[in-house]
Amino acid sequence: MFLDSSIRRIMKPDQPAWLVTLQNDLALITAQAAQRHWPGPTPRSGPYFNYRLEHVQQVEREALHLLPKTPADRLTVLAIVWIHERYKPQYEGDDHPAQAAAWTRDNLAGLGFPAERVETVAYAVEHHADPPGTLPESAHEARLVWDADKLASIGPLNIVGMMVSHPAFPEQRITYTNLALLGLEQLDKARRLVNQLYYEPARLLAKERYAQQKAFYEMFARDVEA
Repeated sequence: MFLDSSIRRIMKPDQPAWLVTLQNDLALITAQAAQRHWPGPTPRSGPYFNYRLEHVQQVEREALHLLPKTPADRLTVLAIVWIHERYKPQYEGDDHPAQAAAWTRDNLAGLGFPAERVETVAYAVEHHADPPGTLPESAHEARLVWDADKLASIGPLNIVGMMVSHPAFPEQRITYTNLALLGLEQLDKARRLVNQLYYEPARLLAKERYAQQKAFYEMFARDVEA
């Protein structure tokens, strides 16, 4: 079945069983949703792109990169990462933080995750899309994943993600000019985010990526006179 390759691609050795379950779940959920937006040449081939799975894997990379510079707990962070988009399989799911938090409280301990850390995970999942500056200083894991989630959408990642995911929005005509204008809109969003991240290492990385994103879109817009 086409989902097997997606699951194998994200698996890492020596992971706790509960994390493997969360990864399997998300690979399945996101692949089924991606099939509607980016169908492959045959039903068995699966989607040619799975934005949500790519995003979550990038959030994991960002979080693990920042982790040593914070007081956050590694396994708690990984649980948050792999649950926070569980109810937003691609672009749908406006109430996904609350739904994912409820799922966490009902199910995570039963998978073998330490029960005393479940509420920390649920809180972070529930508030990962909150406005900037609203998470308490003591919420280390929530702040770290908030930063990682935003970092995963700044810089070259934003450029590639927007270009590749565009078929999911057929109402937007693909022209060089339209892509340049959309890119400039994304650039303004990224600019506001740069100084809103909680951890200094995240802000420094965001500034570097924003500069790369800005240089690309400004040159692109100039070349097509957008």
